[in-house]
Amino acid sequence: MKTLVIVLAERRAAELTFQSFKENLLDRLGGDVTDLCVCIGVKPDYDYENPFYKHAKYKFLYNEPDDYGLAFEDAYCEIRKNASSIEEYTDENGNFQQKTPLYWREFLKIPWQYMGGIKDPHYEHPGSAGILIFFRWFLLQKLQEKDLISQYDHFIITRSDYIYQLPHVKLSELDENYIWVPDEEHYGGITDRHTVLSKSNIVPYLSLFHCMVLRSNEYFNKMAYHNRWNLEQLIQFHLKQNGLLEYVREFPYVMYTVRPTNGVSRWRWGNYSEQHGYFIKYETEYKKSSQYKTDFENSGMSIDKFYKSCIKTSSNENNIVT
Repeated sequence: MKTLVIVLAERRAAELTFQSFKENLLDRLGGDVTDLCVCIGVKPDYDYENPFYKHAKYKFLYNEPDDYGLAFEDAYCEIRKNASSIEEYTDENGNFQQKTPLYWREFLKIPWQYMGGIKDPHYEHPGSAGILIFFRWFLLQKLQEKDLISQYDHFIITRSDYIYQLPHVKLSELDENYIWVPDEEHYGGITDRHTVLSKSNIVPYLSLFHCMVLRSNEYFNKMAYHNRWNLEQLIQFHLKQNGLLEYVREFPYVMYTVRPTNGVSRWRWGNYSEQHGYFIKYETEYKKSSQYKTDFENSGMSIDKFYKSCIKTSSNENNIVT
């Protein structure tokens, strides 16, 4: 079983995290059958000597613009290239609809911060979550272009700024029919920070912006009822529209994100830890992963048996609202 681990959008905190990443994720899953991909934005001063880049088998790079609206425009034009000029769908009342597709910028009119990173004089969103929508599209393009979906059984989309308090759960313990996420940081939806996928569900998972373009009226009209969207809620909505939400399952959140003292952040800067000598970005992650570490140490079990005791496979045992 081959696995591709993908660092998405940005490479951060390598000096703090790479050794933990390698030991607890890459090596844990099997160094001979696990490859690394960086799918990231780069600027002219990007450090190509960092260990994530040097260790990666695949390097999908996008020259980072000051305004990610330019990147979205490129993606929009590519998606629309061979698309129909009429959208057909059934609305929430069961009525058949035919409408002209909406321009992608119309989604900026639906607040709150799921499309941050795009400049707009009237409807600009805060933060940078929109960058992660774009990179999901960019990643899917590259995976299909290189025919990598047929070459790997599992895909892990993750971050580079995680420190692991315990080794990652083995993928043999995670049924490949499901989409697996850690059991924290959902913010009213599904966490975007770390996802385990299979070749059977990675395409619909990553096709978020495709659906916003090709099913624009359907998505827009259903989203318009709510005015505080974040990326986590948008991912949950997208999975529900495509019949995948009922297949989301959780495993223990055993890692936490960090920032070096000289590091940057687009959203959360975190709190400095005198004990560790770096910033812990989300206290909830740290507490959750620390509790799992304590529970494991007190359990007397092997790490694999411990995970088996924690993982729930039925939908009503998970915290996902379907």
